[in-house]
Amino acid sequence: MKNYCFAAIIFLVLLPATVAISGEVSSADIRYSRVHFLDVGEGSATLIETENNKHILIDCGNVIIGSRVLDFCRRAGIKELDALIITHPHADHMGGVFQLLSELNIKRVYDNGQPIPAAPKCDIYRWYVEAVRYLKNYKILCQGDQLTWPGVVIDVFWPGRTLGKNWNDNALVLRIKAGSSRLLLMSDAGKRVEAALLAANVDLRAEVLQIGHHGAADASSPVFLRAVSPRLAVISVNKDNIRGYPAPETLHLLSRFGIRTILTYRDGDITFPAIPKRGNDRRE
Repeated sequence: MKNYCFAAIIFLVLLPATVAISGEVSSADIRYSRVHFLDVGEGSATLIETENNKHILIDCGNVIIGSRVLDFCRRAGIKELDALIITHPHADHMGGVFQLLSELNIKRVYDNGQPIPAAPKCDIYRWYVEAVRYLKNYKILCQGDQLTWPGVVIDVFWPGRTLGKNWNDNALVLRIKAGSSRLLLMSDAGKRVEAALLAANVDLRAEVLQIGHHGAADASSPVFLRAVSPRLAVISVNKDNIRGYPAPETLHLLSRFGIRTILTYRDGDITFPAIPKRGNDRRE
């Protein structure tokens, strides 16, 4: 496992190097919030640990590799999730939910409310709906919603209440504020969603950007990257995958913008400790 730790001076002064910290992660010694981008191959899973040991998981990989999420939780001593957020029902983002439901206590489950299609391509989403949507602690998230825990705020930027036919375009876009750090998670949302967010004058600025659609060419437009202005980009992707992600043009664009890029297949599980807010820090 490789944990990349970014201190305030890196964000503010743009030092050319990052600080790497190796070793197992334990939730027992958290003094401030941190965000883990987990290596789940061709998929996505992001775990937030708050300063008072609350745990929020955003997506959970696919049915097979989703076991890596459980392995991470076991190593960290995590037996309970305060929230599980599924950004959209593609299997590489929600397939691991069944293992999680069987082995962890999950207090609340959120998703985008995507209806089951009349002729689903795979029964896995129907199974997910049957397992989750009838729970008392289930809720649909949409644009304008906000979830809060001590030291952590999650704002839902997308989608609205009306969903289209394209599942990627319906994916939840989330901005995490942890301490004074901002992280923008695009899930599988592409350039159409980026354009809609820009047109709505959403404040997209973030130090860390999880690149949309695993770095595919249909996401991460130049104007969007300028609006976010990230110092670091995270691409959750498997090596030598059949879809060719991340696209060479995406990597070239990130390089041209001077954005340091982290690939989960190459760098492993990535941990971002949040920068604690100072008493007189009034940034929102």
